[in-house]
Amino acid sequence: MRICADENVAPKLTELICEQLLSKSNILQTVDHYQAKGVDDPIWVRKFASAGGEAIVSGDFNLTKRASEIVAIAETGLRLIVLDQKWPRAPKHIQIAYLFYWWPEIEKVFAGAKPGQCFKVPWSWPEKLDGLIKPLKLDVQGAYKKLKKK
Repeated sequence: MRICADENVAPKLTELICEQLLSKSNILQTVDHYQAKGVDDPIWVRKFASAGGEAIVSGDFNLTKRASEIVAIAETGLRLIVLDQKWPRAPKHIQIAYLFYWWPEIEKVFAGAKPGQCFKVPWSWPEKLDGLIKPLKLDVQGAYKKLKKK
C-alpha cells in the first residue's frame, strides 16, 4: 500500500519509520515526493491519489473538519488515519515515541480499511493496541453543502 505522511509529520520521522518499522508490502512517502510542500491539502491529496496513493497519515486533526479536505478524501477514496489532537503540540521526542508505538497498528488498520474510511489514533499507551484505532465518521454530505454555498 502506498501511504503518504502529510506536512505535519516530519520527513526525518518518516525516514525513521521506513528504516525501522515499515512492512515490506508498504511504501511510506511524504508530500515532498509529490512536490506538494506548502500546497493546499485538497490539491496534494488529489495529486497523491492520482499517482496511485492509497492512504494518508496526518498530524493535522483539522483535516477531518474542513469541507474541501473532507470532499477530497471522499472523492479520491483514500484511507485516512489522523493522529490525536495532542500530537502536534507534544515535544518532538514524544511525537516520535507515539508514532513508533502506534505504527504497527496503523499498518494493520490500513490493511483492513475500505477506500474512503477514516480513523483516529488515541492519545494513549495501552499494553494491547488491537481495535483501539477507532473509525472516524466524516460529514461528507455537510462538506458538499458547505462547498456549494461558497
